[in-house]
Amino acid sequence: MNRYVIGIDTGGTFTDGVLLHYGSRKVVSAAKSLTTRKDLKQGVIKVLKKLDIKPGYKIKLVGISSTLATNSIAEGKARKVGLLLIGYDQELVESYGLRDKLSTDEINFCNGGHNAQGAERRPLDTEAVKQWLTDVKDKVDAIAISSYFSPLNSEHEEAAFEIIQQYSDLPVVMAHQLSSKLDSIKRAATASINASLVAVMQDFIQAVQTSVKNLGIDAPLMIVRGDGTLMPYTEAIQKPVETVLSGPAASAIGGRFLSQEGSSLVVDIGSTTTDMAMVKNSKVVVSESGAKVGETETAVEAAKIRTISVGCDSRIAFDAKNEIKIGPERVRALSQMAAYHPHVADELNQLSKESNITQNPLNIEYWYLHNPLEQDEFNQLNDKQKKAVDLIKEPHRLSDLMKKVGVYHPTHLKLHDLIQQGKIECATLNPTDLLHTEGAIDLWNAGAAKAATEYLCKVQGINRKTLVDNVMNKIVDIILEEIIIFLACQHTNPSKMPASIDGEWGKWMLNEILYSDNSFLSINADSRYPIIGTGAPAQYFLKKAARLVNTQLVLPEYAAVANAVGAVSGSITEMREALVFIRENQAQYSYVVKHEGKTKNFEQYHDACEYAEVKSKILAREAAIKAGASDPFIETERKTEGSLTRYLARATGNPKISEIAGIDEEQK
Repeated sequence: MNRYVIGIDTGGTFTDGVLLHYGSRKVVSAAKSLTTRKDLKQGVIKVLKKLDIKPGYKIKLVGISSTLATNSIAEGKARKVGLLLIGYDQELVESYGLRDKLSTDEINFCNGGHNAQGAERRPLDTEAVKQWLTDVKDKVDAIAISSYFSPLNSEHEEAAFEIIQQYSDLPVVMAHQLSSKLDSIKRAATASINASLVAVMQDFIQAVQTSVKNLGIDAPLMIVRGDGTLMPYTEAIQKPVETVLSGPAASAIGGRFLSQEGSSLVVDIGSTTTDMAMVKNSKVVVSESGAKVGETETAVEAAKIRTISVGCDSRIAFDAKNEIKIGPERVRALSQMAAYHPHVADELNQLSKESNITQNPLNIEYWYLHNPLEQDEFNQLNDKQKKAVDLIKEPHRLSDLMKKVGVYHPTHLKLHDLIQQGKIECATLNPTDLLHTEGAIDLWNAGAAKAATEYLCKVQGINRKTLVDNVMNKIVDIILEEIIIFLACQHTNPSKMPASIDGEWGKWMLNEILYSDNSFLSINADSRYPIIGTGAPAQYFLKKAARLVNTQLVLPEYAAVANAVGAVSGSITEMREALVFIRENQAQYSYVVKHEGKTKNFEQYHDACEYAEVKSKILAREAAIKAGASDPFIETERKTEGSLTRYLARATGNPKISEIAGIDEEQK
């Protein structure tokens, strides 16, 4: 059997790829390539070319997990959205500060909407919709529509959709198609974010499809959702917001697959962040509150992830008390920059030879214009900013840059926004450099890393071993504290708990767990779950962390590319819902079942519930089979929300390669 599948993960620093034999479920080839953040498909092409795909191998499936959705919003690449709110109380939204939760500034309130029984509160103001569209259509790239109680009655969203389709060619998203949750603000925010990402996701998927075919690979494309399951690329284009947290979820699935541990804590240490997820009974634990995109809460079901801004590319700094600070900013490794720009290596090596140079950590920081600015962007800069941008077309030492521009502190350059957007890249000493210095890894210019490390030791008045040990221990301490908090919050609402272990007693207890020297009392925090370490740096930090919480650490083979493994080893899951709610008509009551935009009335509540449960199962099974699942297993869940009863069916199955590829079973 020469059937294979390919998994790809586009992370913040690296794009990973794996070739998996479908029959044996074994990884036969793995590769890494630097992520090309300006154009993600270039990194995908590079990693595909590195995989050992031999002639005669039949590639039956390509799965992708990606940070595209999250990064597009963080870097300002998402499209501008006009949000139409039908039947929302404008005064209420604004007085409670809810406008900031809607992920766009271009918002219009319009009469209409329904009540908790699905009955019309006010007629839709169609003329207001037309007038708003006339005013906004040249200012935005997409439209999102959310009507009050649209999960119970979507008529007004659909009517507004028809008007917008008639008078413009803008892509339009309706909130009820993304979520049936009654939280109107989260539903509207979800629609707004989704609309901003549709074109971005479409461009990415089309580019990847073209690139894959150009390499002679003719296989269907699946995308990882934020809960770790797979969905067809066509669904990802329509609902890109569901790919938020795709990367961390894929890592959890990959860790489970590689370790064969059914229940565990998966800790993925990457270049930019460390992500934690729980796996129970071979499934990623899902957050009931919905995924967050930046500070915006959505109604999207996603893995329950705890993310901290600590990784191998985290900035190493010292605070006013001369204590080590790790992150939260990501910086490029000096060893990497020196490998691609020889003058950086020369300048760093020269530092150790000059005894009269001012001892300043900014002497080992470099700024570089990673992505050229558009002319309009450049024109909006002031004269000092323009001069700085011109100077950093090649990597420039920050201390020299400040002198040439005439400022006394990096913040005076006011280029933070361009750094956040990934236009300007900063490089200085980070944990990756220290691993090069100690000989643990050998990816780039170890000599430049050693020179920068020795210089920082001179600045701080410490030896190299002390610096390296202190940094590594600090990272372990941060990760361990987060592990304890994450495990403690599995049975507690995290919003009711402090974000960190605070207070004098809390800090004392944490210190006793980490470095107990108390001859009267011992305190232990024992994990009841093994830790699965994923990501290339995991081996350097998790051994001590696991030991301190008295649990087993599993570092599976190919842990460094677990995200890519998870991109193709997950199951296909489709979820469908049917809602039961009461509708009052004068003195008569009826029970309404709503599913997939259709409604059916019943006189008896029991009959309505029975129909809703059966219908949700049928719809979920049909959707899973259509998506390519083999013999899906169906689970149902019943939830009561006030007078509303929700039946949720999940159909889960492994990808049926032959059917996805359109090949008859006999031809395998």
